[in-house]
Amino acid sequence: MGYEETARMNHRKGNNCAVSIYRTFSDELGISEEEAAGIAPPPRSEGGLCGAYLAGCKLLESVKPEALEEFKKRFFENNRETHCANLITERRKTGKTCNDLVGETTILIEELLNK
Repeated sequence: MGYEETARMNHRKGNNCAVSIYRTFSDELGISEEEAAGIAPPPRSEGGLCGAYLAGCKLLESVKPEALEEFKKRFFENNRETHCANLITERRKTGKTCNDLVGETTILIEELLNK
């Protein structure tokens, strides 16, 4: 199973967006999935920002800091928003869910890690 599928499965199992992504990339962080879940940034903990966005920022800051600005730029280009409530509202209009956002963000993180 690839990163995207793993992250989506983690989310469907009831993990929030940030924990779903952190669990998926636990190997890259050099820790267990349980440890990753314990250090994932709480969604909306920084001014209402999206958990998937926060997870990508914090993860890349730890693993590949030179990719952080590219992540922020591309996430915003893809979504035109970084705040959780606004993202949910806008994505509902298109039929996309938070699970879709977790998958899309995971793909972006994977691309940047492999760049």
